[in-house]
Amino acid sequence: MQLYVNDEPVQFEHSTLLALLENYVSAEQRVAVAVNQQVVPRSMWSECVLKDNDRIDIFESIAGG
Repeated sequence: MQLYVNDEPVQFEHSTLLALLENYVSAEQRVAVAVNQQVVPRSMWSECVLKDNDRIDIFESIAGG
């Protein structure tokens, strides 16, 4: 299926957000993720089923002040 990850087109064969993120994010990285501009809580990543042309935005959490 065709997806857009941070505005870049990608072809992806798996159907869940968690499977996609395993290709983009290491386990120790702290990130926030939105699918079609809706934030998806980490607890829902394995249940979030992606569809053709979904737009996924991955945001890295940065501490500071």
